[in-house]
Amino acid sequence: MSTTNGTVNIRGKVYTTVAKRVQDFREAHPDWTLTTAVMHRDLDCVVMQATIADETGRVRANGHAEEYRKSSDINRTSALENCETSAIGRALAALGFGGTEFASANEVERAVSGQKGDPTLIHSAPRMAFEALQPEVQDQLRRAAPTITASVTAGNVAGAIQAIEMLCDNWPEDDTIKVALWSLLDSGTRSAIKRHQQAEGKA
Repeated sequence: MSTTNGTVNIRGKVYTTVAKRVQDFREAHPDWTLTTAVMHRDLDCVVMQATIADETGRVRANGHAEEYRKSSDINRTSALENCETSAIGRALAALGFGGTEFASANEVERAVSGQKGDPTLIHSAPRMAFEALQPEVQDQLRRAAPTITASVTAGNVAGAIQAIEMLCDNWPEDDTIKVALWSLLDSGTRSAIKRHQQAEGKA
């Protein structure tokens, strides 16, 4: 991963930092506004919205983000700040301020390099991690996700976790796989897996 002039090359794709996007936006539109609002905040997660409006007050772009406090060490103390940064980055990307990817470098770096532990606790930018994969790997994960969900629905959460571990073993050095697979599971499946692992003392 290399950084150059506010951009970061992650796995061959160029992502722009939020700080660089804000700088470019301010220079291009000094009279426009960029505001943020907390949409939801509790002990588990934070949801924020960023809104960009022109000098007349007309909304030109919105961006939303969600961060879970238990997803990483930094989110335990700074979930709100991370969530705001992601929302701002996505609003700016929607307006056309970004690199070659919609996600910001901040989001993808957290998703790929910030999750060295349990893959089932990953929440930061999982969709962007999925999009960074090769198409054939994406297809394999898409095929696996329904099976994992079906196992959880049938009450076999331990079997679902084992399937996840076996799948991730195919790419033992690629943390993106762990993040991307999590993005394909519905919230009920993720919650059941998380509860099971907490009960087992693995969370």
